[in-house]
Amino acid sequence: MLTIFHGTARINSNSRKIADYYDEVLGKRNIPHQFFTLENVDDSIFNKTFHNPKHPQLQSIEDHILGPTSKYIFIIPEYNGSFPGMFKGFIDASDVKKCFHNKKACLTGVADGRAGNLRGMEHLTNIFNHMKMNVLHFKIPISQVSTHLDAQGKLQSDEIKAMIDQQLDLMLDF
Repeated sequence: MLTIFHGTARINSNSRKIADYYDEVLGKRNIPHQFFTLENVDDSIFNKTFHNPKHPQLQSIEDHILGPTSKYIFIIPEYNGSFPGMFKGFIDASDVKKCFHNKKACLTGVADGRAGNLRGMEHLTNIFNHMKMNVLHFKIPISQVSTHLDAQGKLQSDEIKAMIDQQLDLMLDF
C-alpha cells in the first residue's frame, strides 16, 4: 500500500494543501493509496507513548495504516530549520520495525522560506536510513509555498506540478 503521510497537526497548513494535491494526482491516476495526517491524532497519544499498553489510537494506526504501507510519500513542513517535533515524536512512539523497516519513502519539503525545508529533508533522510528505510533520491523542496497557491489553496505552479509528476513516476518504480 502507498500512503501519503502529512507530517504536521497544524490545521489548514500549506503542507496540507500540497499533500491534498498529491492525493488528487494519485486519484486521477487510479493509483491505490491512503492518506494519513497528524491532524487527526489525539494529543493524548503522546502522554502514553512509551507505556504499555500502547495508546489505542496509535495501535490502530499501526495496524491499519502504517503496518500495511510499503511506500510512503512524506509531505513535511519546515519547523525551525527541520521538521515538526510532533512528527518525530509520532515516529518514536511507533513500532519502528513494524511500520518503517525496509520500506520506501519519498520526501517533499514545504516552507515559506527560501530553502523548501532542504535541511529538514536531509535530517529526516538520515533518521530514515538509520531506521532501515530506503529514501528516494529525488526530493522536492517547495520554497515560498504561499506564492504557489491560489486564493483557494490550490497549487498553481506548473513547474512544481511537473516535479511532483516526475517524483511520483520514480516512486512508483522504486
